[in-house]
Amino acid sequence: MKVHICLVYLLLAATASGGMAAHAADASLEALLEGEFALQEGEPAAAAAAYVRAAELSDDASLSERAAQVSLLADDFDLARRALARWRALAPAAEALRPAEAQLALKTGDQIGAAIALRELLHRPKGWRDAVRVLASAGESLNTSAILSRLVRDDALPDEFDAWLAFGGLAQRLQLKELGEELAERAIRRFPESPRAWLWQAEVAQRRKDNEAARAAIAKAVQFGPLDTETRLAVAAQLDALGDPKAAAAALASGEQDDTTLAGRAAYLARADDESALTELYESAAAGAESATPARLYLLGQLAELREQTGPALDWYGRIGSGLQREQARLRIAVLLDKTGKLDDALARLRELQASDSDYGEVLRDAYLLEAELLQKHQRSDEAIDAYARGLAIFEDDPELIYARALGHERRDDIAAAEADLRRLIELDPEDADALNALGYTLADRTDRYQEALDLIQRALKLKPDTPAIVDSLGWVLYRMGRTEEALPHLRRAFELQRDAEVAAHLGEVLWMSGDKDEARSIWRVGRELDPDNRALKQVLERLDR
Repeated sequence: MKVHICLVYLLLAATASGGMAAHAADASLEALLEGEFALQEGEPAAAAAAYVRAAELSDDASLSERAAQVSLLADDFDLARRALARWRALAPAAEALRPAEAQLALKTGDQIGAAIALRELLHRPKGWRDAVRVLASAGESLNTSAILSRLVRDDALPDEFDAWLAFGGLAQRLQLKELGEELAERAIRRFPESPRAWLWQAEVAQRRKDNEAARAAIAKAVQFGPLDTETRLAVAAQLDALGDPKAAAAALASGEQDDTTLAGRAAYLARADDESALTELYESAAAGAESATPARLYLLGQLAELREQTGPALDWYGRIGSGLQREQARLRIAVLLDKTGKLDDALARLRELQASDSDYGEVLRDAYLLEAELLQKHQRSDEAIDAYARGLAIFEDDPELIYARALGHERRDDIAAAEADLRRLIELDPEDADALNALGYTLADRTDRYQEALDLIQRALKLKPDTPAIVDSLGWVLYRMGRTEEALPHLRRAFELQRDAEVAAHLGEVLWMSGDKDEARSIWRVGRELDPDNRALKQVLERLDR
């Protein structure tokens, strides 16, 4: 059995000269071994009892600390008190002692003791990190919520913005929405000239769907410029979330430029479909490209692709000599070769990458995914399934490969194989909402196992509420069960959440079968504009002879 590495340290500490009498040393070592092995066997209660016995026979404070940690892990509060008492007797000034005492107080409902210990931590330099960690470790409970609220409202937080942000994040994790908003408001008053405080306020406003207030807060943040790169990236993200990618790109353009800001500008301008600005950015980034970094060369390749300049894109990608960007460029080169009608060359490049000794496993995995995608595009589905199988022989149980293969099986009408892959994903992660939804949708769409499909989709929806694809699946399975009136609101909701051709196919069919043919035609028209080649849309139009 593998012994935890800390055991070696503890054994050495316990046997140090002058620490214990010989018989006590033997007893302590025996208890140490018992505790460590119990811990590795998944028996924290037995481990805690053994560790505390060992600690009480030792003069080594580190052993008492370990005993306290294990006792708290086991939620054995009596043992934790004994361990802490021994630790306090041996090392009353130990830095980690007070956080452990605060944790025990929280776990036992001692709000006064916890509050006193946490306030003491907040007065230490950077002690707020320990305070946040202690509160987070206690999880969602009335004690945690009450103490956190009291600390905020008593203005006990230190005069350090990172501390306020950490407590705000903790309030959000504990689902204390009002307290989180109050923290953001108080932060503005405490740090009125901090751009990050105003961006926090903008984030809160966005969660309230108050876009006007969010924009005002962002405007306030940028007036305290010049902003550093990290803050400009945050400003851009906020503006993009407000649906203004062009403004996001402009925010990144003001100030010093590096590979990160240039890449961000390119992404936002592409989203804004601003061709002239993309051209200007491309020309600016290309200046001095002789000494460009791999990241800059990769960006230039991407910009050339966006401008549909295949030749220059291949040239930029080909110049990258090493690193992650080089491996990613090899994938893009394969895509471009296929685009120019050179599928065999593209496949050869991908197989060369697959056989390489690249240090970037995710890129190697993606080479199999891309090979299969290109083969499916050219109606070579059997070969695509083989590509997935070769990838899974190397990257066993990789979720991306299994999921993609499941979709490939479904396209080939091999529903049993698709189901097997999706069930494997759920076995690997029972809370994989995408796999649950995919299996539920497949059963609803391709079999008559509707109740089973509904159960799976409802599980997925609980894990990822308001996800368009899952809401669509719910509407679709209800329709397939003959519950059309129940289905329609879900399908409308899915289409509101995301304009998607497949959702348009489903919503249009249900409207058509409900007698609302004019609206159905309108929805299908939008679907064709979004994706004229969508398989589900084509199938419903053919089936209904539209």
